[in-house]
Amino acid sequence: MEKCELNILSTYLKKWSYNDNRINLSFSFFTDLGYGRSAVDMRINSPQNMVNEFLNNVVYKTKEYFANIESEYANASIKIMGDSAVKGKLQGFFTKMVKEYNFNKRSHGRSRMISSRSMDFFYNDFEYESLDDSSKFYVHLNRGVNKINGDLWKTALEELQKASDFNPDDAVVNKYMAYAYTKMNKLNEAIVYYEKYAASNKSIASLNDLAKAYTLAQKYEKAKKTYKEMKKENPDDLLAIVGEAQVYYMQGKPYLEILDKIFENNEEWLRSYIKDTWEFRFPEFAKDEESKWNAATASRYLGYERPFDLTKKAFNGEIPCYFDSERGTIRFVRTELENWVEVFNRFNINGQHYEIHKDRITDKELSIGALKPKSKPAKKSPPKKKKEAI
Repeated sequence: MEKCELNILSTYLKKWSYNDNRINLSFSFFTDLGYGRSAVDMRINSPQNMVNEFLNNVVYKTKEYFANIESEYANASIKIMGDSAVKGKLQGFFTKMVKEYNFNKRSHGRSRMISSRSMDFFYNDFEYESLDDSSKFYVHLNRGVNKINGDLWKTALEELQKASDFNPDDAVVNKYMAYAYTKMNKLNEAIVYYEKYAASNKSIASLNDLAKAYTLAQKYEKAKKTYKEMKKENPDDLLAIVGEAQVYYMQGKPYLEILDKIFENNEEWLRSYIKDTWEFRFPEFAKDEESKWNAATASRYLGYERPFDLTKKAFNGEIPCYFDSERGTIRFVRTELENWVEVFNRFNINGQHYEIHKDRITDKELSIGALKPKSKPAKKSPPKKKKEAI
């Protein structure tokens, strides 16, 4: 590859430091190899110098981003499309940013926000309308991803649908469509796009996303079939193995033995996965308010002195819970809390031992969120490591 045309789509100020006099900007772009996102860390300087530093970094980061896809890209000559217009927009963007930044710095940061934080390079209609369809596709895809990053799921879907109208088979847009529908708890709609994503992408990542969606939608046989497909290339694929364990967990079937085998061979991988990804919540409890405890009951059960100590962890995603943003309520399920304690203790996830306190709970409270069929009794400590691979 001798040269490549680079189209910058948008940029966004992620953070800044008054002490270090630096800012961090994310940016999005597309080339003939597809869509990408990256970030630039740079100094606060004169707007003109910032324009030059930003564009130099963009070219470097773009090469770095796509070099893993096509090695020849590392030596490509990058041409920024609409170079003069891009520089003019960036000049205005950085001028406003520096003015606000310096004002905030002089006022000792009393105004913690900078209003000039983002810029869409194709915001104006006349700029957008002059683009060809392939470029319009990336404009809407990028706007959709930006909305997703802001947790604006509905508007994200509107933009992604516009992108899909230009290219309905694109793997990236289908992936993000599926993700947005999942966040809106519309799993049936999400699965349609996860299936399209997996069909066009044919990767372990796309199959894993599809299998996880099937699991959450309680389509367990389809999930198992997808995990088997993942294992065709690599029978020891950890994502497929732990995914199968997740399906068994959701079905109330023995699952700990599977996790034990993973633990024997890769302790840290399993700990990280359980902490960040494992789903303790059962789909059937999601809309069943009669099966849930309030924070006061759950905190007594887990031995916390104050409900606040529990809810703080729950809001950070450390403990399985159900948060209703409209009502401002947070609820817990006994079964899920007990499984959380069992798994975290069994594999020493946080280096801390958790306990449950049935003596602090009334018989009536104990009858709420009844236990599902459980796996075989847990051993007191994880099994010793074995040399053979799973």
